[in-house]
Amino acid sequence: MKPWIFALTALCAAFFSPVLAADNNPYGVAIRINDRVITNFEIKQRILLLRAFGSSGDLNKMAEDQLIDERLRLQAAADAGLVINEEELEVGIEEFAARGKLTGKQLLQYVKARGAEPESMRDFVRSGLVWRSVVHARFGAKASVTDTELDTTLNLASDRVQESVLISEIQLPLGERGNETTLALAKRLSQTIKSEGAFAAAARRYSRAPSRGRGGRLNWVPVASLPPALAGQILALQPGEVTAPVTLTKSVGIFQLRAIRTEKATAESMVSISYTQVPVPTAKGRGVEQAVKLISDVDTCADLRAKSERFGENAFTDHTVDVAEIPANAALALANLDRNEATYYTISSGAIAVIMVCDRLRDLPEGTRENLRNALFNRRISGFGDGYLQELRGDAVIIYQ
Repeated sequence: MKPWIFALTALCAAFFSPVLAADNNPYGVAIRINDRVITNFEIKQRILLLRAFGSSGDLNKMAEDQLIDERLRLQAAADAGLVINEEELEVGIEEFAARGKLTGKQLLQYVKARGAEPESMRDFVRSGLVWRSVVHARFGAKASVTDTELDTTLNLASDRVQESVLISEIQLPLGERGNETTLALAKRLSQTIKSEGAFAAAARRYSRAPSRGRGGRLNWVPVASLPPALAGQILALQPGEVTAPVTLTKSVGIFQLRAIRTEKATAESMVSISYTQVPVPTAKGRGVEQAVKLISDVDTCADLRAKSERFGENAFTDHTVDVAEIPANAALALANLDRNEATYYTISSGAIAVIMVCDRLRDLPEGTRENLRNALFNRRISGFGDGYLQELRGDAVIIYQ
């Protein structure tokens, strides 16, 4: 399967919807979103497009939610006076097709051969392009990364201060209750928790992070060590307030700010991190128990690699990555660890892994600053875009016919 097939499949798999479309009248209205509509024909076309690119699962649900989000994106673009002309659309199709080393014409022929009209593919690409324009126009300035922020992230400034935060966490694995139920629970907790005591009680009841026994309480964490999307939300809070749900790869988290302080940064520089990770079998519900035992049995990364053999040969993986490239859920776990300290966290649907910091490295390869700047900008603007889309969904009137 071509790489661009995987790219579209991954995008499609991120959407869910609870309602099936009526299919009595092929061109009848299936869903109304504010003053816009989605027809049965469009849903069927999107299903064919999803199928053409190898998506699995309930394609009807995926198609509905994709189209709803696209209508909201197009409405936001119209409100902002932004449009994508035909020349820009053709460039976008060529860019998308090039991921699979195809031309735009070959891409459209591919979907047509599998029953989807080329216009369905064009609509999909148009929505993505116009949304990119909306998000950049609305949040580009906020998402920009200054040299000072780069220095803070890289810990390269020799004489500076840094902000640290005292936070509590509730982490909910997406695979445990299902995406919709988990997101609904996270939203309810985010909106109803009003005190540290209530947050601690909810963490003990719902969280699956190692901190649950402490009511979700973490130690002081430098803001620069947090995933950028989370750091932005944390810094917008007052002590006692709670973030909106934050998606961290395979889990959803909400976080409460307990305190914030400014302190002198250490002179030691850190631009990348080396860590070892060991997936832990979760059979018979003993995943956490086995993770805790493994952590208690090791003092160094070398120990962790050796002791991981209880789960099979070469069960561990070693990673050395720039700080901006660490997956969000791993970044949060690592942020609260010193060298040779370990914890566990959610890596997939119900699965967990032990993770240990081996070293924090100071080398700065050529191009690191610009790569980091681009990575931070993309993460920030993606987070802004996701939040804005959730806001649009929350304000929308959606009626299934």
